[in-house]
Amino acid sequence: MRSRHFIAPVLLTWIGTAAAQAPGPSPSPDPAPASPAAPAAPAAPAGTSTTTTYLPFGLPAPGTDINAGLPSSSRPITGDKSDGFDLAGSSSGRLVVGNSGATGILAGDRPINAPDVHLVQKGDTLWDLCDQYFHNPWEWPTVWSYNPQVQNPHWIYPGDQLRLRQANQLASGGRSDGRPETRGTDRGGLGRRAARVPRDTIFLQNQGFLGDPKRDVWGELVGAVEEQMLLSEGNHVYLTMRPGVDLKVGQELTVFRDVRQPEAVAGARKPPGVVVAVTGTVKIDRWDPKTRIARAMVSESVDTIERGSKVGPVGRRFDVVAPKPSAKVVEARVLTSFYPHVYMSQNQVVFIDHGSDDGLEPGNTLFVLRKGDTWRSSLVLNSKMARDRMRIDSPEHVDLETTPLRGDVDKFPEEATAELRVLRVEKLSALALVTQSRREVVAGDRAVTLPGR
Repeated sequence: MRSRHFIAPVLLTWIGTAAAQAPGPSPSPDPAPASPAAPAAPAAPAGTSTTTTYLPFGLPAPGTDINAGLPSSSRPITGDKSDGFDLAGSSSGRLVVGNSGATGILAGDRPINAPDVHLVQKGDTLWDLCDQYFHNPWEWPTVWSYNPQVQNPHWIYPGDQLRLRQANQLASGGRSDGRPETRGTDRGGLGRRAARVPRDTIFLQNQGFLGDPKRDVWGELVGAVEEQMLLSEGNHVYLTMRPGVDLKVGQELTVFRDVRQPEAVAGARKPPGVVVAVTGTVKIDRWDPKTRIARAMVSESVDTIERGSKVGPVGRRFDVVAPKPSAKVVEARVLTSFYPHVYMSQNQVVFIDHGSDDGLEPGNTLFVLRKGDTWRSSLVLNSKMARDRMRIDSPEHVDLETTPLRGDVDKFPEEATAELRVLRVEKLSALALVTQSRREVVAGDRAVTLPGR
């Protein structure tokens, strides 16, 4: 409910009385002229009172409508008056969408002609761009939702690529009025890809693994159409492909850069392969097999893309297949995870040093086995006091004794501390998901398949 304000002019009156006043009522003085500073009244005859009115500086004269310059939606309402809600003015003829007393939005009577992608110029804001293209600045949250790379909607920079329409809106033609969809939308980029990933599927957002770099690296990103150093979603790029690679228009390739090779682990093999950082996805729109140069559009960017990045069919989606009984005993070692964590646990993807040449298949289950006294193992990093314990039943004030450590831990039985399920196999290595873990998994842990399980 809109508050109503009333400002009343203040009149200061000075009354002077003659020294000799005649009996009876005094005549009424003339009204003060409507001016900010009225001149002093002429001297009155003896026996009459004189009234002089002064208006404080800055106040309007009596009878002035101080709200005359405001639209009706901003004027105070009194009595049975109604709000005309004339946000557009009386001569524009545009409709106002909204209930009485609510914030109004002008209905567009101009055609919507927004491009798919806008290249940010100096001085651009989401508010101004939405007003320019959609004739409604309040569309900025929807446009922001199409651009997950924009961390703060108040900060966009010259050279940025802003998507003005949703991907599925481009394919279907969008709304009939050309405005962005506001319901049932996703955030584009990763949001669109995540919506396509079915249940029980692992999708790697920004990490990948090359089992054979010579096979999986197809080419390199060498240039771009736009005058930018840092590339992102919406840019158009040029790729050079190595001999033997054939592309098709519409084919998608992963853009990545090398990060590290799996660390050497005591007692484990060192299979070929490299962990890569995925920076985005490109979609081929031109391919010249003679020059071996392809043109592509960046359809997804999870990080800045630069010239020199590699492209290829890096596997990022892995279906969690049903468990498949193992045909033979395979003893492997856990090498590392995508991130160089010391400890790994449930729902993380890990690398192991055995693959298809050793008899592993997708769906096989490996059990991480450990033997020994876990607490005793932790004493290596602690002082001797960690073994001390207090005797509660002793009459002494403080009576300590050392915990005995007896028995050969190498003869203790093995216990399963975690389960791994194979997702993808290479010749000499494999990727596996930690499906269960009772304790942390570390590099060098022994993982074994059991026939029939």
